[in-house]
Amino acid sequence: MPALYITLKKAEAEFEDFLWGRSSQKLTKNQRALPIKTYNLGTPEESVTFELKNVSDIKKPGIFVFLSSLVKLNSFILILLPLFYIFTKNYSTGLISNPQSNTLSITLAALAVIFLFAGLNIRNDVNDHISGFDRVNLDSKPKPIRMGWISAHKAARVSLILIFIASILAGPVVFFHPELIRVVVVLLVLFFIGRFAKKNSYKQQHLGELILFILVGPVLASGYQMALGAAIDIEVLSFGVLWGFAVSYLIQVNNFSHIMTSSQSGISNSMTKLGFDRAQKFLVWSWSMFLLTWIFFHYLYAEVFAAIIVTVLLILWSIPFLKKILNIKSPMGSGLQQIHREAQKTFLFMVSILVLENLTSLWTN
Repeated sequence: MPALYITLKKAEAEFEDFLWGRSSQKLTKNQRALPIKTYNLGTPEESVTFELKNVSDIKKPGIFVFLSSLVKLNSFILILLPLFYIFTKNYSTGLISNPQSNTLSITLAALAVIFLFAGLNIRNDVNDHISGFDRVNLDSKPKPIRMGWISAHKAARVSLILIFIASILAGPVVFFHPELIRVVVVLLVLFFIGRFAKKNSYKQQHLGELILFILVGPVLASGYQMALGAAIDIEVLSFGVLWGFAVSYLIQVNNFSHIMTSSQSGISNSMTKLGFDRAQKFLVWSWSMFLLTWIFFHYLYAEVFAAIIVTVLLILWSIPFLKKILNIKSPMGSGLQQIHREAQKTFLFMVSILVLENLTSLWTN
């Protein structure tokens, strides 16, 4: 059967129905519209060419691959490592005299964060699809909405269900530890400002980037600490700053890897505003600042000998990475995607060091 294509302008009534995957006069329930090409993104003249496919003709993966791609399972390290750090810190230092008494609380808190993170990941993909970020910044990772495995409106529904489950799970934790209400209030205020102030605000405005840093860093670490029944201390907040810095850097590198297509499509974020040359220098300067933060954090809270070893290892690993950033001569070609992969490897190396540090701390105590 020959492929069917249709081009719709943003002003046309059915444009939104096609993007969201809702049935209309031109799109039946058994069809799915897959965006093939986007023109004049973000302008009143925006138009999209869709390929119309029967749902039965779309090749879908197994359930595990589908679900792991939908919720971005490989990114869950961003919320699980702080949980591991906070738990081992409190256990090894004896800040919690009876860790078993808070097992239910921390388990529910972890599950709540996992469901919330999964829901937000799906919602982020929905926003990227509707706003056009994913339609112009293509990569090798399978995106279920873009691939036609699920429609945007169904994905949004799944996202809301997961967020609702997260709120149900968080209820008992707040009941056990009422002081968590303060953290929840801060989280909700920052979330609504960052999410609704502007579409894709975490990618497209400095305020959104700052809010994401706070949420995934100090707020997440503080919430875990309080869910364990312990008071927030300077070390927890310091770790939150360190972790938020590292996660934010990954996002900046991802934006840098798409700087050319984003700039051509009018997408605005820190990288596109800086331009290729300055963004390149910014990434080197930013990771160097992270290393200084790492050194200061370990100077305060780690054994001197261990701190020296892990810091030297991370610096030695980072030097070739920073050189590769500076060696890129153009935003064209595969160099930017290679830097993205190298940044992920560097991040995982840093995570491995933190895990080993905490395991050693547990063993020696």
